Amino acid sequence: MSRERLQALREELQRQDVDAFLVPRADEYQNESVPAADERLPWLTGFTGSAGMAAVGSREAALFVDGRYTLQAQQQLGDQPIELMSLSYTAIIEWLCSQLDAGQCLGYDPRLHTEPGLALIKKRLAERDIQLQPLEQSPIDAIWDDRPAPPCGPARPHPFTFTGEHSKEKRQRVARCLTEKRADALWLPNPESCAWLFNIRGGDIPHLPVALANGILYRDGSATLYLGEGAVGEALIEHLDKDVSLVVSKVELFEKIKRHHVNKIWVDPLISNCWTLQQLRALDIELLLEGDPVTEAKACKNAVELAGSQAAHERDGAAVCEFLSEIPDQVATGNFDELSAVKLLRSKREAREGFQGNSFETISGYGPNGAIVHYRVSPESSLPIKSEGLYLCDSGGQYPDGTTDITRTVALGEFPHSAKENFTRVLKGHIAIATLRFPRGTCGEQIDAIARRALWDVGLDYAHGTGHGVGSFLSVHEGPQRIGKVTTGVSLQPGMIVSNEPGFYLTGQYGIRIENLVFVKKSENYPGFLEFKELTLAPIDRNLIDVELLTKAEREWLNRYHQRVRNVITPLVSEKTAEWLKLATEAL
Repeated sequence: MSRERLQALREELQRQDVDAFLVPRADEYQNESVPAADERLPWLTGFTGSAGMAAVGSREAALFVDGRYTLQAQQQLGDQPIELMSLSYTAIIEWLCSQLDAGQCLGYDPRLHTEPGLALIKKRLAERDIQLQPLEQSPIDAIWDDRPAPPCGPARPHPFTFTGEHSKEKRQRVARCLTEKRADALWLPNPESCAWLFNIRGGDIPHLPVALANGILYRDGSATLYLGEGAVGEALIEHLDKDVSLVVSKVELFEKIKRHHVNKIWVDPLISNCWTLQQLRALDIELLLEGDPVTEAKACKNAVELAGSQAAHERDGAAVCEFLSEIPDQVATGNFDELSAVKLLRSKREAREGFQGNSFETISGYGPNGAIVHYRVSPESSLPIKSEGLYLCDSGGQYPDGTTDITRTVALGEFPHSAKENFTRVLKGHIAIATLRFPRGTCGEQIDAIARRALWDVGLDYAHGTGHGVGSFLSVHEGPQRIGKVTTGVSLQPGMIVSNEPGFYLTGQYGIRIENLVFVKKSENYPGFLEFKELTLAPIDRNLIDVELLTKAEREWLNRYHQRVRNVITPLVSEKTAEWLKLATEAL
């Protein structure tokens, strides 16, 4: 199938008079999860990971993925005529230069790329006299005959009981930033910004409870909100105050900018696509190209949102504990596999109040599949889970009061000798972050090494970040905060929720990851310092811990954490799970 699609794409490229084409995994809103109508990369290559880029030339094709997805991409590409390469600008540019000659042209869909994302590619190709050409129509859309229709479900109000701040208050707060920058308006680039600013939610994107939307916030706090016609109902109109005007076409949205006599508009180029910038420049408006202030504002949760997250994590923790407690009995039946585990965990969450769906596609990896960092189980790949080895499950739920994300690695009987030491070193890194006290102004990249030290001590590491931001009934991967090796310049601030998830992966054998969500809070005893507080509530497998490798302080932290898990979760679960929980949280 891929061979036929590649050939059809090359014929379309020839028709549009370009010599190669870039295929990102993206939609026009730069969402991490994209609707089925925008799954162009998996349609062409079969690769379903959440990050990647394909490049197709007249002779060759390549798929670029990062370290999280190398094994997954190898499996999904199979014997297709697509070269697998590491995802980096250098690799992409070198490949393109090997395929294109001076005077030739690389096409791209301007709705699916950002200008900063293309800047280096454009510069290097220009040095070789190769042109970068925006296309009016995506060549893939032109040949994708059975492409699904774009989603347009209803947008619904998200009540004050969950948000803790009215939309008007948020708009006025952000609008003050416009006054400081002497900008007339702010471009709202994506559904998440609009969902937070207008206190609305929807169901247009898998795992992300938003309606597809763009908007404009003006200096006086009024706004224009674009939603598809099918998204607008009476409840939404009643929810939005008179200072918010609704439009149902992108043309109207840009016309509103002209009518408001906007001379200078604030646009975040990192999350606004090239096509948008083209439209704004065509209006002869000055662009203030800086980071979106809504992104930072929504990252710092207020007291209501933090309380909601804690409540959601209690219910979610109870569901996860019910799931973990049943695994041994399910394995003993001899009819339990990775897909069965996904369904069992989903059923446990569905039984909990307010559950709206998974916050991402569950990673259910037994043995060697657990070593694939962002493994996605399928009927073809699903392994039987046996009473030996390690099982890794990374999952999360969406609730109106919070978004959850948890990873647990469990032993199912005898396991490889190396796993115990490696698990304990991962645990040491996890505890190091959980117990860290740090001064205000500290960025995530400044503490990432703390999580890795116990692994680095023996020459080991992991090819992913240590932590990502998490939204409030929004994206499970939310910026701008993160903990990782990459420099962000973003300091951790009170109210931010981040994950704490060091890991280790032994290709072909097993994967280890321990993930809790935490939030940043002021230190009670040290002015000017910050600390983390745990949100996630579920036991960490004691069978995989080499107690001799833990310090006294590390053992005490784990014992305190397990005591809290037992105290909070026991009243929420069945008697059988409560018995399991008692054993699972015994002091070391």
